[in-house]
Amino acid sequence: MDSVDNSISGGSYRDVIQAGHVTVRQCVSGEVRAPRVPLMAPAAPGRLVDRLPVRAALDRIADARGERAPAKVVVVTGPPGIGKTGAVLYWASLRGADFPGGVLYADMSPRGALEPADTRAVLESFVGALGTPRAEMPADEAALAAYYRHLTAHEPCLVLLDGVVTAAQVGPLLPGHPGGMVVVTSRLLLGGLRGALPSSEPEYVRLAGLDDESCRELFLHTAGLSSPAELSAHGQELLRTVVPAFAGLPAAARMAGARAADPLEGGVEEFARRLLALPTFQEALTVSDDPHTYSLRPVFEDSYAALEPAAAAVFRGLGLNPTSEFADGLVDELAGGADAGARVRRTLLGGNLLERPAPGRCRMNGLLHEYAGTLARADADEAGVVAGRVTDWYLRRAAAAEVLVSSRWRLSRIFHEHALLEGVFATETEALDALEPDRENAAALTALEFARGHDHTVCALAESLRGFFFRRKHHTLWVEVCELAVRAAERVVRGGSGEAPGRAGSAGGPGGSGGGAAPVGAPGRDGAGGGAVGVPRGAAPVCDAGLLLARCHYELAFALFDQGGAESVERARHQYGLALRQARAAGHARTESTALEGLGQVALEQGHPQDALDHFRQALRALGELPHPRGRALLEYHMGRAASAAHLHEEAAASLLGARRRFAALPEPDRYNEARALTRYAQARLAADRADEAVAPLDEAIALFQGRGAPKEEADARLTRGDAWSACGDEQRAREDWRAALATYRRLGSVGAAGARERLGGEG
Repeated sequence: MDSVDNSISGGSYRDVIQAGHVTVRQCVSGEVRAPRVPLMAPAAPGRLVDRLPVRAALDRIADARGERAPAKVVVVTGPPGIGKTGAVLYWASLRGADFPGGVLYADMSPRGALEPADTRAVLESFVGALGTPRAEMPADEAALAAYYRHLTAHEPCLVLLDGVVTAAQVGPLLPGHPGGMVVVTSRLLLGGLRGALPSSEPEYVRLAGLDDESCRELFLHTAGLSSPAELSAHGQELLRTVVPAFAGLPAAARMAGARAADPLEGGVEEFARRLLALPTFQEALTVSDDPHTYSLRPVFEDSYAALEPAAAAVFRGLGLNPTSEFADGLVDELAGGADAGARVRRTLLGGNLLERPAPGRCRMNGLLHEYAGTLARADADEAGVVAGRVTDWYLRRAAAAEVLVSSRWRLSRIFHEHALLEGVFATETEALDALEPDRENAAALTALEFARGHDHTVCALAESLRGFFFRRKHHTLWVEVCELAVRAAERVVRGGSGEAPGRAGSAGGPGGSGGGAAPVGAPGRDGAGGGAVGVPRGAAPVCDAGLLLARCHYELAFALFDQGGAESVERARHQYGLALRQARAAGHARTESTALEGLGQVALEQGHPQDALDHFRQALRALGELPHPRGRALLEYHMGRAASAAHLHEEAAASLLGARRRFAALPEPDRYNEARALTRYAQARLAADRADEAVAPLDEAIALFQGRGAPKEEADARLTRGDAWSACGDEQRAREDWRAALATYRRLGSVGAAGARERLGGEG
């Protein structure tokens, strides 16, 4: 039995409020405002040449925004590598102040140029960035889109959708304010966009390649020269020969300029001679049907050839990262440590092989990322080892975050190797903030590991990512990961897993991640990568495949229930049932109890409190003699909730006070859950028309919540205490509590504000 709150969890998770219906009401009432102004755009390029026409077009459209028309939609289209993203980010950096509602940004194809991101996942990230309580996100995609439009209806905001693949991705992301603006970049024409946006007429801006003069200017600037006059006559002639092969691509000009800037390589003239000698460069001069491919290839080859072995190995390794963006820490991991990583990073950034989208983050041009991956996969053995190192790094970080979020019981071996997880993050907040920008990497990595047949690793990733996804409410990615874990566990049960037995299953350890890791390409890690080639450490096959499957069904059920909505809750009920069956077959009492608890949660959510009580009682019996004081406290808490919903008021009161005592008696008293139990107890007394017995426990609950980072829960307790005072006839004290609750709800952007304002008769 792993739960700690309304949703099934384990350890120290907090409430999940399934408030979709409340959110819809709030959207209509206009009560909720986003408490945060998001600034999500990556760093813009430091220099932009030419591009005056596209900037002028965007300026014209931005200046023509109306007060009653829908948000403006602009599509900047052009071939890969032409500089669409850079041009738009540069323009946004100049005009961002014209959008007081903030700047929202999403990579709409993070896993590959033609793999569209799930729009629901983008909505979840946008609503989270706007700062409203993540637990109050509506479950249904249409309701979530409506909530997003409501949150963006108060001030004009700028929405940047980078790398859109399909027209259907755009519509749900239009902001609510008529003065808002959406700028789309795409290598496709998106001809269906007009039909997908019946209320908004998109405008198209075609981005062409740089002309030769602009290419030459950008090349010389990156090379550290101000004009061609600084070259000899022969050098100027060489430059005139080289520049057309850049095909107008800014990336090609920048990378070539960075190579030419190195005085040890002979400067611009020697670089031009060397480039002209490459066979692929001659192709670039003669092939015109797909110029971007050929113009970049010789520059890629020359830049890669100039790297010293350590930097070249890291460059190849980064090509195996699931997406083209990653944390500095991954570079450190592949380089063999922070100092080596810093040296490699300087080399790659200096050569324009990496760019800085944000502090602590690096990104490769998409075409360059594909090139690095091709180089890496040319040596299958090395690619397997490096891919394992990459997975190790993500798995270890996810597991380290998970143990900070919750003390629940877990199956994966990595959680039994405590030394591997110590010191990765200092606090829960640090851990969650570190994982946030890598959420797409985590989901894409899980899919890659599933495709590789590394089924135990997939299951370990799902278990490790639970705490992050639970806290940050990225339900779409969370459910995707858990569904893959169920399929992987089913494959293990059938005996079809491609993962070799005996893997240790975690990053770190002797030769693993964490300070002493060997650089990519170096021998070690238990031979060629610590065991079976390409299989991450930390996901060792468990002794009972049936138990593994039970836990994966449970993880999926938990994610679905937390997502909320009738369909997801019903799917959760089915998955909990499968988890229960597998747990009983495996004879695992803890997982059996957890599954029964989940079924009780579902029954309560679906309006069957008596069934919920029965499930909770069975869950308690299933624990038997298992030492699990927290689990018993939580089950008693849930039994109190169910009894209250069934109008068994005295039973509810006894269970909730009993739960409070159990939380207080834990080796480390759980004051937060004490306060929650007291709040529930007071609500049960109000339901039993015993308001006089509700005030004192609420006084105590409010005192316990203070200083524990629980402003929403404290506001809920104040709202309930106001109800108690009102029922007791003390309207002055009631209104004081309701006003205090309303102020907190508004500060948080919570849907609870409508209820408080209604109690105040519209006041405030």
